[in-house]
Amino acid sequence: MERCVDILAEVVKQAQVLTIIINKLTKEFGCKVYSDEVKEDFGKPCFFVAATSVMRPMTVSWMHKELTVGITYYPKDKDKNELAYLDVIDRIQALFQVGIQLPERNLKIESIEDDRVGEEQDVLQIRIAIPYLEQVTGERSQSTNLIEEVDMETIHDGGRNHQETFPDVIAKE
Repeated sequence: MERCVDILAEVVKQAQVLTIIINKLTKEFGCKVYSDEVKEDFGKPCFFVAATSVMRPMTVSWMHKELTVGITYYPKDKDKNELAYLDVIDRIQALFQVGIQLPERNLKIESIEDDRVGEEQDVLQIRIAIPYLEQVTGERSQSTNLIEEVDMETIHDGGRNHQETFPDVIAKE
């Protein structure tokens, strides 16, 4: 269990995750991948990559984070067809099917979703959801009182028409 906690405890640098995604897209497709907004005069085919994140504290020691990476693909005019779009989707799914490997840990991909947008439905948008746990690294308030011990009772029916009760105590580690 200690090794698992060590792996989860590594702080994930979101810029590092985005850089890995950009590098994989560049290598796989051999075209420009923008991480900044370019409104006009960009060569096609190309990708635009952006990220948003959510952080939800779980306990005083752990937080749940989710990084959502948006990938927008602009094809060449001759490649604006269903077969070309499906090829791009398949290749992106294959690139990230085992997650994203960081130097100290692997991030699992929860989902890869695609959609077509634009006036002619000719722009492919892909969203990659990457949830992960991270240990809180900031200092806690000294005035915070943590529960030392929790009394718990589990009642189990088990399908045998009689209940079993299992009392227990959870103590602070």
